[in-house]
Amino acid sequence: MKKKIIIIGLGNFGGNLATALTEDGHEVFGVDLNPVNVEALQRKIQHAIGLNTTDETAVNHLPLDDSDIVVIAIGEDVGASITTTALIKKHFKGRIIARCLTPVHKSVLEAMQIDEVIEPEAEYAHELANRIMVRGAIKSMDLHGNYEIVEVKIPQKIIGKTLKDLDIKNKYKAHIITVIKQTAMTNYLGSAYNERKVYGILHSVYEFESDDLLLIFGQKGNVDKFIEENS
Repeated sequence: MKKKIIIIGLGNFGGNLATALTEDGHEVFGVDLNPVNVEALQRKIQHAIGLNTTDETAVNHLPLDDSDIVVIAIGEDVGASITTTALIKKHFKGRIIARCLTPVHKSVLEAMQIDEVIEPEAEYAHELANRIMVRGAIKSMDLHGNYEIVEVKIPQKIIGKTLKDLDIKNKYKAHIITVIKQTAMTNYLGSAYNERKVYGILHSVYEFESDDLLLIFGQKGNVDKFIEENS
């Protein structure tokens, strides 16, 4: 379901988030005090305006009544983030997501009973640590109970084998959720790139190919063991 989303703070994190959500079909209303950030997003998202969101009068000009989510993505000024969050909390009854910059900032946001407090830098660092530790990992997502979902390059030993041959569920207590297929393409500038498409549900007779990327679910040690033993 498509959402109407206000993003306050269009720096590196907020700007990329606004662009990604727009590409996914959501209606994004971007706000930043810095005209350079606003100008950079004007052709990439539906609405980008310059506004001082620490000013309550200015906040009242935001389309809060028509929005589903407000993301406070301010990336440098803790004071501006807290003031903005307080004003949004006062005037908006929908879902609020706020970026925290320091542990104290996080405590303040939690005390304000913000729905979701995010730490994008910490989350990325943790994902990168997993990618470094797991051989061949491209992306990873931590889940509760020491579980993870990892996207990895296909281990050499399983190329040509079927999902039934691997018996990964019984041998490693893990699951290959699906594979991502890569097709070599050329853009309008003549540069080569890989187009990625999710294959779908894997059946027992699926035979793995050399350019497959695997999406694996399981506990970290089991996923690592599967990759190490089949590389």
